Amino acid sequence: MSAATYLLEYRVPISAALLVLCLASMFILTSQSGSSFPTYLLAIYTLAGCKRWTGLWLNWTFLLTVAIAAYLAASSFWSTPFDARGAWSEGVRALLTVCFVVAVAEGFRVDWFRARLTAVVASCGGGAAALALVVYFIEAPADGRVNGLGQLDSHVPAALTFGVALVCALGWAFDARSAAARAGVIALALCATLAIALSGSRNAWAAVAFGCVVCLVGRWVSAPRRFGLAAAGAAVAAAGIGLALALSPLQEWLLPRGGSYRWEIWTETLRRVAAGGPWFGNGALTNDEILAHDGFVMQHPHNMYLSVLFQGGIAGLIALLALIAASVRTLLAHFAQAEAKLALSIYAITLPAWLVDGANLIDKIGWTWMLFWLPVAISVGLAARHGLRDARRFSAG
Repeated sequence: MSAATYLLEYRVPISAALLVLCLASMFILTSQSGSSFPTYLLAIYTLAGCKRWTGLWLNWTFLLTVAIAAYLAASSFWSTPFDARGAWSEGVRALLTVCFVVAVAEGFRVDWFRARLTAVVASCGGGAAALALVVYFIEAPADGRVNGLGQLDSHVPAALTFGVALVCALGWAFDARSAAARAGVIALALCATLAIALSGSRNAWAAVAFGCVVCLVGRWVSAPRRFGLAAAGAAVAAAGIGLALALSPLQEWLLPRGGSYRWEIWTETLRRVAAGGPWFGNGALTNDEILAHDGFVMQHPHNMYLSVLFQGGIAGLIALLALIAASVRTLLAHFAQAEAKLALSIYAITLPAWLVDGANLIDKIGWTWMLFWLPVAISVGLAARHGLRDARRFSAG
């Protein structure tokens, strides 16, 4: 057997190993470029098996993934000012994102992949949360808030990513076969929970709590329609509780920084979209910083949906919403699968959190990959599972 044949025959275990390097490096390495190195290896290896992608080209979620990645990268060409090097970087980031989705989707050809991936995310995230807590208690940061390590050196991305690790730990705890394993998983979950609580991010508090509720509901409800109704009811209840707290005497404690310029940022972003290009956006490389009235510079729109609208216009936002809708529909159609419930739990964190934070849907490996592209990849894998197997048999023949 030649080396090339060996690499292709054992591509799922090799891809899984590269995925572990990618996800672990995000929690550890401070340089995003350093963390991106394993993603280049993953992309090269994934592209080497592109003949096996046959089953993906009939998958609407995958097609929409490719479309929005390519479109937002292409928006670099109408950015102001145009930067050829920046446009090349955006194209590479789009390719890395698509290859990550493919690598995760291909992993679902084997039964052990979901459980191992869940364990890796829970272990890396819970371990990183534990180390962040150690640093927090030793160094006592000036703002009194837990920040992550590596790339997650900001409290909001760190807390939301720890939230993904938390729902993975919950799923792992339910599946653990021994008391010792379950105790270890619970310890990881407690570390993640404490780190989220001490992050001070109200956005993470609400979004992660909702994600955990959805995770537990998914365990107790077997029918997707009942799950949808229960999740919608939980969302309405959470919104009502949040509104009541915001209007209560606890408002100052709940929102100590007020609106954090959000309304000013969003209105200015919408003004720039209307002025610069409502249909196709201002381009991915156009500066989206907002200067607040008191001179404070906000580096991005602090709303992923507005960020996509700013970069890709109405066309880009429609593509994003279509991708989310197609992905969620696939997950509900495969609701009996544990990986579908995991992906829905992650979405329950991401989609509300993006209302008040987030930027750059297409980027190097980071929290957006964990919060969004991972559940997208899971939905692609579930829908294309038989297609990928057929493609494998076709390629082998």
